[in-house]
Order: sequence, then structure tokens, then C-alpha cells
Amino acid sequence: MRFCSIILTALLALSACAKPGLITVERAMAQCTERARQAVQPEVNVGVGIGVGRRVRTGVGIGIDLSSDYLKGTPPEEVYETCVVAKSGEKPTEPLKL
Repeated sequence: MRFCSIILTALLALSACAKPGLITVERAMAQCTERARQAVQPEVNVGVGIGVGRRVRTGVGIGIDLSSDYLKGTPPEEVYETCVVAKSGEKPTEPLKL
């Protein structure tokens, strides 16, 4: 009986170390299309806000997100395929459409 509990504990410990599950290739392609898009151009966000209380407050914010793939000059097709394989374990079934 003690041997069974040791085996069960060992199996549970090993399952906790396993790689997280892969997603479907279709879902991976959808997620990786956005990552490939970020490799082509930076993402720019602009926000404007007005608040009213005891006094009027205004604010402006600008954000620029640069992906490492954009900075390295990695081709978007390469980013897309590498990402899909990493997430699904399979090659994309459709080419990249930006």
C-alpha cells in the first residue's frame, strides 16, 4: 500500500512538470496573425481624457509599442510560422494574411 502511494505521488509530481497543452492550429493562427502584424509596424495608442469635479482636469497620453521582432527586422511570415508551431505543434494550414 505504501508503495502505491509513493508511485502516485511521483506521477502527480511529474504531471505538474509537463508542458502546458497545445492549442488548435486554427486558434494559433488567429493569435499569431496579430504578432506577425506587430513585426511589420509599431502599435501607436493615443488617449484623451477630461474629468469634471471641483475643477476641470484634462489629460493626454501617447503610447508606442515596439515588438522585438519589429526591432530585429524579422519577416512577418517567419514570425507567424514560428509562433503557430510553438503554440500548436503544427505548421499553419493557411498563409499569413495581414
